[in-house]
Amino acid sequence: MPPSAPVRTMGCFFAALACAAGIVTPSAQGAVHIKDRTINEPIVLDQPEDYFLHKVYISGITDLSALTLTGKINSVTLTHCVFTNIWAGMNNKAVAAESQGAIVGSFAATDSAFEDAQHQLLCLREGAFGTVTFTRCRFKTSDQFLKRIYAEDPWRNAPPTTEFANIDRLELIDNEYSNTILVIHPSVKLVIFRGDLSNVRLQSPATHVIRLERNQDPASISYDGTAMASTLPVAPVIPGAVTVIPMRPEIFEAAARAVAEAQDESTARASDEVAETDEPVSTEPAAASVNLMVAHP
Repeated sequence: MPPSAPVRTMGCFFAALACAAGIVTPSAQGAVHIKDRTINEPIVLDQPEDYFLHKVYISGITDLSALTLTGKINSVTLTHCVFTNIWAGMNNKAVAAESQGAIVGSFAATDSAFEDAQHQLLCLREGAFGTVTFTRCRFKTSDQFLKRIYAEDPWRNAPPTTEFANIDRLELIDNEYSNTILVIHPSVKLVIFRGDLSNVRLQSPATHVIRLERNQDPASISYDGTAMASTLPVAPVIPGAVTVIPMRPEIFEAAARAVAEAQDESTARASDEVAETDEPVSTEPAAASVNLMVAHP
C-alpha cells in the first residue's frame, strides 16, 4: 500500500480546505489550532504560524513521519497528543515526529506520547530551534513492538532513538523513557533535566547540563544556565556509556558497574590483540568528563 500524502498547511488554499473539513481552526490572532483528531495520515507544519495541537492521535503511518516540521515556524505547542505505530516501507523511513530543515522559535510538548516508531521516536536534528520543552511526555517503545523490530531485522541491536540537535535551550522535565536512547548532539547549547536521566548519551562530554531538584521550576534557571548552577564532581564515564549521571547512590553504583564491565571488555580485546600481534597494547580506558550542573532553589 503506498504511503498516504501528508496533510500540509500551505497558505490560503490549505487553510480554506482544512477549515471546511474541520481539521484546522485558525484563531482571530492568526494561530492555527488542530484538536480532537484521530487520523492515520501524517501532518506537516510548514508556515510561519503559531501551531496548537490538542488531543491529536496519529497512528498507522508507513514510510513517513507522523508529524513533520519544516520551513520557518513561529511556535509549536502540543498537549495530550499521541504519535504511534510508525513502520518503514520502501523508503526505509519511520519516525514519530521530526524536523526537516525547520527554523522554530519555540517547541513545547506536554502530556504527549511519541511511541512505537521503527527507527526514531523523535528526531529534532535538521533545522534550528530556540527553546524546546518536553513536560510529562512519554518516549516509549513497547516490548512487543521492540521484539517485532528485532525479529524483522536480526542485525539490529539497539532500540529506536530520541535525538536532539541545533537547540539553544532543551528542557526535559519529568518525562518517561522506555526502550529508547536519548542522543544529544554538541549543537544543543543548554540541557535542563528534571526526573529520569537514564538512557541519555551526550555526543560531547562538554555539553552544559543542569539537573533540577524535585519540584524546581525550569524558569528559575537563566537562559544561559549560569545564574543558579554550581559544578559537581561526576562518576567516571566512558565513551558510549550513559554520560549524564544524577547525584544518587544507586546511579553511581550502576555507573561503576558499567565502567568495570567496559574495562574488562577492553582488557579482553587488548589481550586478543597482543596474542595476535605480539605487540604491547594499552588497556587504559579513555578518559571523559561531563559538565554536569545542579541548580539549587
